This record gives sequence, structure tokens and C-alpha cells, in this order.
Amino acid sequence: MIEISFLHIGKNAGTQVKYVAKNLLKKGIKIKFYNHKVKLHELPIETKYFFSIREPASRFISGFYSRKRKGMPRLYSEWSLHEKMAFKDFEHANNLAENLFSTDIKGISALSAIKSISHTGMQQIDYFWRAAYFQIQPPIAIIRQEYFEEDMQKLLIRIGVETKISTLVTDDNIQSHKNDYSETPPLSELARNNLKKWYVQDYMFYEYCEEWIKQKNENNI
Repeated sequence: MIEISFLHIGKNAGTQVKYVAKNLLKKGIKIKFYNHKVKLHELPIETKYFFSIREPASRFISGFYSRKRKGMPRLYSEWSLHEKMAFKDFEHANNLAENLFSTDIKGISALSAIKSISHTGMQQIDYFWRAAYFQIQPPIAIIRQEYFEEDMQKLLIRIGVETKISTLVTDDNIQSHKNDYSETPPLSELARNNLKKWYVQDYMFYEYCEEWIKQKNENNI
């Protein structure tokens, strides 16, 4: 049995990874999962691991509405007192994002809300606090949520699994925790610009990860 670990950053296709993991068990591959609180520096230095990333604005939308639904329909997790206040002040993600840098009371409320909603308050790069040098503890692979099957297929190749990823994933939206946000207000230009300022570290981190993936692919590693 080969064991690898998954550093679980919230709202980055982790549920789909869990579904793939169940199918990989039949092929002698065990994927060990950590909860959302675990950071890279808490893993033993010799751990073989991978993680997933997501475009920050997309992750913000997913995180906002996931908590607004209290995790349903797949899960149920009651709001904290602070989340209750956040969703009282902001019905939609766009409205919160537009007010992030307002100088009035709405701006204070937006700052409080984005840090109080569990999935929007944590940035992806926060999982690499005290351990952001990949050359010291490099992952086996980085999976982009936007290119999930393509990147997971390359991971399978690296660990010696000759199986098409399409046979291991699920198309069931509830099982994969996938939701449709087409009926919600889209992000305005102001909202997107504010999110780029707010999540500036994550945008830099995402670009860094993409460059890492590019170099890995070019070198056939």
C-alpha cells in the first residue's frame, strides 16, 4: 500500500479528491486527509503530499455561498455567531466584495464579515505559514481546481497508477459538493478589483504555483 497525504485547503475541490481517494484504495493507493486546520509545517518533513489551489475570487464566491447554505445539501454546519452577523449584513458575495474598502460603516462590516466567514477568512497561502519554501518540502503535485482532471491525471502518472482519472471522479454535484452560482449576482468590476487587493498574497501564490506546475511539466518530473 502506497500512502500519500492531501493538505486540505477549503473550497479547492477537496470533496472530489476524497471521491477519487475511495476509488484509489482498490488500486493500493491510500490518500491520507487532514482537516482544514492543519498547515504544511505540521506534517513530518518526509511526508509525500499534494494540495489543490483555486483562483481566489472563485474561491471567495464558493466559500461565501457554501457557508450561507450552512454547507447544505451535502453537509450541515450551523453558523457561528459571527457568521450570523456577516450574512445579516451581506446577502450576496458581490455586495460584500464591493464594500471591502469603503470608508463608512459598510466598510467596517465588510472587513468583519470576510474575516468571520470560515472559508473566506483564511487565504490559501496561510496553509504555508512557516513552510513556504517548496524546495525544502516540495509536493508531489499541485492540483488546480480549474484543471482538476488534467492535473490529477499527471499526479496518477507520477505515483504509477495507469488509470484514466475520468473513471475515478463523480459527476454527481452533491457528492462532489459542486454548486451552481448562475442565479446569484455576478462580481462587478469594483468587487473583482477589491478582491485582488484583499487577496493579493493569494493571487501571487496562485501565480507561483502555476509556474511551479509549468516547470514540473516541462521537465517531465
